[in-house]
Amino acid sequence: MKSTSPARTVADTAASGATRLASGARSIRGSTVHATATAGGEVEDRRFDVRLWRSELARACRVTVPDDAPAPPADVPALPWDLVIGTGAALAARRPDLYDVLVAGADSAHREALRRLHRAVGRLRAVGTVSTGSRVGWVSWVLHADGWRALTPCIEHGASGSRPMVRLERRRPEDLAHDVARWSAVVPR
Repeated sequence: MKSTSPARTVADTAASGATRLASGARSIRGSTVHATATAGGEVEDRRFDVRLWRSELARACRVTVPDDAPAPPADVPALPWDLVIGTGAALAARRPDLYDVLVAGADSAHREALRRLHRAVGRLRAVGTVSTGSRVGWVSWVLHADGWRALTPCIEHGASGSRPMVRLERRRPEDLAHDVARWSAVVPR
């Protein structure tokens, strides 16, 4: 009997230094997962039981941290979303002048955390879609000398109103399946 459950796809990318692992598709239909991964020019195409999915997701984010990795960000409750996005965009556009202006305008408690956040030595992004192509969720992590941190959007409510923020939450490779499951569980069957 053929399964009628909808396909779910998770595409994830982990990069550390010059090493990049891209899992272009991890499609789940019924109890079978089809995974295609590339790393260093090699392609791996596999099928496995969904019960192994958790360990396969964790495998995607087991990367080597360089010995000379810079210090990680200090534990802060959250960083302003606009500053995380704005400073990241300034760096991506090779605009250190704009980056410096944005960081200088940040709250003193956030300045060093922003600087260290953007010196990550690795990044991971997992995006989930259903068979219609609709995105059902995403996970974004950054790798620092002491391990992964999830960039988790949140809203901070204060006396001056609500502000979009980003929490930096410590993660282990084994946590990726849990993070993905939070949004995967709401997909209709």
